[in-house]
Amino acid sequence: MVQDNYHKSYENRHETSARTLFDTRAIIGLFIILAGVIYLLRNLGIDLGLNVWEWWPLILILIGLGQVLQPQESRQTGAGIFLLILGSAFLLNNLDIIDFNFRMIWPLILIFIGYSILRKNAWPGRRIDPSSDYINLAFIVGGGDHRFNTQDLKGGKITAIMGGGTIDLTRADFKGDEIALDVFAMWGGIEIRVPESWQVNMTGVPILGSMDNKTIHSADRVPNADFSSKPKRLIIRGTAIMGGVEAKN
Repeated sequence: MVQDNYHKSYENRHETSARTLFDTRAIIGLFIILAGVIYLLRNLGIDLGLNVWEWWPLILILIGLGQVLQPQESRQTGAGIFLLILGSAFLLNNLDIIDFNFRMIWPLILIFIGYSILRKNAWPGRRIDPSSDYINLAFIVGGGDHRFNTQDLKGGKITAIMGGGTIDLTRADFKGDEIALDVFAMWGGIEIRVPESWQVNMTGVPILGSMDNKTIHSADRVPNADFSSKPKRLIIRGTAIMGGVEAKN
């Protein structure tokens, strides 16, 4: 029994670590912290001789790499490769290895748009299993609508950068009293639809953005009804930077 619990614990830790590999929010957060530390030291008279903005394309490279290395059910290969190429081109330009400027971006965007059209129409695409117990979605320079009908939802994480999508949980359910969704929106938007039987608590940090809880619980519609059972609670937590997160029924 103890050995079985150990293996289950190890598998859970391994699964969690796989989900957080190259986490987009961690990459952006670490870069902002690094930039702040370098400028703070410079203002204190300690110049490390580093120009942090010269290396900003590493953000695009790491985000793209993270999308390519995501689990198959949430992998976005096209967007990942596009960000890898774009970030590498900007980085090589900043290091004076190649000559790359913004005039060369729009042909890459056309190529990416054409690839996306072909992938969605000419090639059979991968679809996320609606019965998946864990939500792991990233909308990078794109979007989509996803519906989950699992009755044993375990929570998850949703990221939107220069894109957005809708997550429909109106036919889903979970065991226990509460689950949590970690969200991150930057120049993008996330809409989460939930059943009226769920109570939604939203907590986070909107920076030049918004996080709105527009849900209505069943008890609010029938004030005098007897709701003796404890309502199931969905906790939505995260950050919105020049973007938005919205929960509704």
